[in-house]
Amino acid sequence: MADAAIDLLGSQGARGLSHEKVDQHAGLPRGTTSFYFRTRRALLHGIAARLTDLDIADLSRMTELSDDMADGFTGTAGLARLVMASNAEPYLTRSRARYELALQMSREPELAETLMQFAAKFYALAESVIRDWHASDPAPDPRLVEEQAVMVLTMINGVILSFVHGAPVVSEAAQLERWIQAMLEGGAR
Repeated sequence: MADAAIDLLGSQGARGLSHEKVDQHAGLPRGTTSFYFRTRRALLHGIAARLTDLDIADLSRMTELSDDMADGFTGTAGLARLVMASNAEPYLTRSRARYELALQMSREPELAETLMQFAAKFYALAESVIRDWHASDPAPDPRLVEEQAVMVLTMINGVILSFVHGAPVVSEAAQLERWIQAMLEGGAR
């Protein structure tokens, strides 16, 4: 149900999302979505929760996609591959849905609070991943790791936004990995 709602929000925008449309899209009996998500706000919260679960699962499997060396910052190849995958379906629709939710945040403080809680979980996981990237320093400065997480995730957000817009600023994972490495190296100085 939440996946169908994500698909609708990402492909049709906020106006294309309704309980009835989710039922139809998911092939569910009429009224099923409204039974589980009584209000539009509850449906948006359900979408936010599901997107967060999917994003955290993707970030968690990033190391499986990584084949970079154990010197410098390890793990960046996996992140670059994950980000590049977001330029294809179903990830592109998920990204569009995420940006639609971000636009809703400005009008719905309760949704904003929920999304910020989910973002905090994601940033904490990103910080943990970046801390592990410091192959040459088993105990990197926590402030540095926090700053690097913010820098890398902000840049990645811009890259994904370029995908959503249909004008990618990067065309291959190796190029994006170089950008991530450069950002981490610059932030480490």
